[in-house]
Amino acid sequence: MSGVSYNLGNSKPLINREQNYVLDRRLLTVHSVDRDITKYPNSNYFEIILPETMYNVQSLRLVQCNFPGQYYVFSDNYQNTQLLVNDVSYITIQSGIYTPQQMAAEITTDLSFNTVVADCSYNPISQKFSFQSVADFSLNFDIQVPYTTTCNNYNTNPVMWNQYANWGLPYNLGFDKQNYNAIQNNISNLFSVIAPHTANITGDTCFYMEVDKYNSYDELYPYNKSSCQMFDNNAYNGKVNSAFAKIPINSSNYINQDSRSLFLQNVVQYDPPIERIVRLIFKFRFHDGRLVDFQNNNFDFSIEFNCLKNEIPKKYNVRIPALYNL
Repeated sequence: MSGVSYNLGNSKPLINREQNYVLDRRLLTVHSVDRDITKYPNSNYFEIILPETMYNVQSLRLVQCNFPGQYYVFSDNYQNTQLLVNDVSYITIQSGIYTPQQMAAEITTDLSFNTVVADCSYNPISQKFSFQSVADFSLNFDIQVPYTTTCNNYNTNPVMWNQYANWGLPYNLGFDKQNYNAIQNNISNLFSVIAPHTANITGDTCFYMEVDKYNSYDELYPYNKSSCQMFDNNAYNGKVNSAFAKIPINSSNYINQDSRSLFLQNVVQYDPPIERIVRLIFKFRFHDGRLVDFQNNNFDFSIEFNCLKNEIPKKYNVRIPALYNL
């Protein structure tokens, strides 16, 4: 049908409709005492319902936090308060924070109830702990010490004995996971064991804040020999979206940190935006998985919600009276 043409044009062409959005910044302040304490007795894990639903959330950020600056380094929950001596004698220290000298004195006091090992001391020059006695003895650091921990109903601490680091009090004192037999000094005739490594009793430098479903940090797992067979004899692995924020620990009693101080560098963006957020579940843990023991100290933080609101353009013709001097 040559010579015949069809006009497929449209006298009313479609006009692309551009959607304009305005970024609506909303702030949520959360205090640890806001949680349902009967349901979440420990503040290291709890859930909250938002005062109002957040729609079309484009990004989340932790903009301010106020946490305690000091935390227990030694606790039954952390599984690092006991030593085994001569296969039968358990030495238990108090939970809390220690200086090296205080640690040596605490262990020596506990050893006074054991007639075999007489003394624990700390050398500030070598930064090593040592044990001494007039009689032969052994330190059985190759045997797992049983712990009964009290955790909430929703999360439990990992078995620290399986970890490469922080596996027990001997690790903090500078010892390896092995049995140590005392060596007698030919001059003093005293039996002693000196730690092969320097002491590590200052605790962690940071902890992690998780927000269920909204994490963005990628994190490597601590080295763990027990995981080698699970990953083709390679214990070097990690997890994607493991945490929401990384909180530095300061030595002061309380430390207020905000995103402007460069201590908080977390901005989580979502594409497409999250349709709505009704509730948030928080978890606070150390890198090795131990839940932070806040010792019932209160804390607070603020989360920024950046929401997209559909903006319909409006033209305003504003007349300014002559008497107004703008």
